[in-house]
Amino acid sequence: MKKYITFLFLLIFCQIFSKDPYVGYWEMPDKKVIIEIKKIDQEYVGYVRWLKDLKYPKGDSMEGKEQIDRNNPDKNLKNRKVMNLQVVGGLKLNKKGDAITDGWIYDSWNGKKYYGAARVIDENTLNLKGSLDPWGLLGYSMKVKRVQLPKEK
Repeated sequence: MKKYITFLFLLIFCQIFSKDPYVGYWEMPDKKVIIEIKKIDQEYVGYVRWLKDLKYPKGDSMEGKEQIDRNNPDKNLKNRKVMNLQVVGGLKLNKKGDAITDGWIYDSWNGKKYYGAARVIDENTLNLKGSLDPWGLLGYSMKVKRVQLPKEK
């Protein structure tokens, strides 16, 4: 009986303290953006936490100003700063437990919101997918890598 109680205790302990494979900092393939994915209640959300270029580059019409959500179709949202902007929301673990689905991904570079999903490839790689349709047939997938958040300069 003691063996079963010990086993049950270890199982519960491991479940409580096991690392969630989706939570962390993820670098986009272009290496210009890092998002942080968190789990709040049963929902996964993501925020921009690092930008290679916090300000618009030389030659841009907004050169030297901090990047904003200027391509958002809602004129009331165009002045939001990209840094700390929520760009992932509503993702939940699917019934099989092998992906987070049924959420959305927002691309501030073009001001568009997509159906979103993600699947673990390995402990340091996610396949992140944004699609035009809820079934994920018309979309784009990218591999994002787990990183440490760079220290501020």
